Amino acid sequence: MTTAAADLLLKPQAPWWGAVWPLPWYFTAASVPAWAILRARQKATQRPPDENQLPDSWDQAA
Repeated sequence: MTTAAADLLLKPQAPWWGAVWPLPWYFTAASVPAWAILRARQKATQRPPDENQLPDSWDQAA
């Protein structure tokens, strides 16, 4: 948002500015699918064990 405000208010004349100012928006859009994939992988690795493979300490009642 800062780069969009700078583009609107300051009107930078640098030739590279047209390519740089939208980069934070692109990074935000790219981070959403990356986060979803990483979160799905994390959840897949944290599944509880099957009932046939419970640790011995879980056999005791509370």
